[in-house]
Amino acid sequence: MRVPMIFEHKMTGRILAADDDAILRDFIAGGLREEGYLVQEAATIAETLEHARASPFDLWVLDRQMADGDSVAALRALRAEGRNTPALFLTASRQIEQRVEGLEAGADDYLTKPFSIVELTARVRALLRRPPVLRDTILRRGEIELHMDARRVLVATNELAVTANEWRLLALLAQRPDMVFTRAQIMADVGIAEDAGDVAVDHLISRLRQKLRAQGAGDVIETVRGMGFSFSRKAAQ
Repeated sequence: MRVPMIFEHKMTGRILAADDDAILRDFIAGGLREEGYLVQEAATIAETLEHARASPFDLWVLDRQMADGDSVAALRALRAEGRNTPALFLTASRQIEQRVEGLEAGADDYLTKPFSIVELTARVRALLRRPPVLRDTILRRGEIELHMDARRVLVATNELAVTANEWRLLALLAQRPDMVFTRAQIMADVGIAEDAGDVAVDHLISRLRQKLRAQGAGDVIETVRGMGFSFSRKAAQ
């Protein structure tokens, strides 16, 4: 009798794993390598920035607080350079304010310590499964241009600096100006962690509105009372 062969499926992808705790870093890197990922380790903010700028990665896994600084500042710097690699923050804090700050800086998800390698790899797989935005497309809504391939936003030909989550929110609304999105839909489509709550959505919308107004775009995001948010039809014309 022939015994069927069973092949274990291994994931692929390059991941930057940054944590100043050597034991935890080994735990993270070892678990990810066991799943088939290629892992580059970093023990400091300086090393994290060096590796992130030198090589392309499919995901950054970043400890929120390291000995030489806060990863939020590092992520802001990378996002400002136009680097849109998904980022997963690891944190020992359960404070909502810290999570909101990280999400606004461009983080895609949060994982609270302590955690199991099973949960970590599940989060990693979820982030890597997210489909990319439309390629080689320029979406025009009034004075606003969204360059979908480069994830750039132009307002009357002037570039607007946005975080990864701000980009996802604006692209979501601009692609469906006829639709009202609830906070729950925005959280799911933008990739905001459920435990961050509605306050994270409100904060994200507020920041994006301020940036658009400062650039002269006016009231682009409308609040539809009791329903959610939409792209202004007036601004889309």
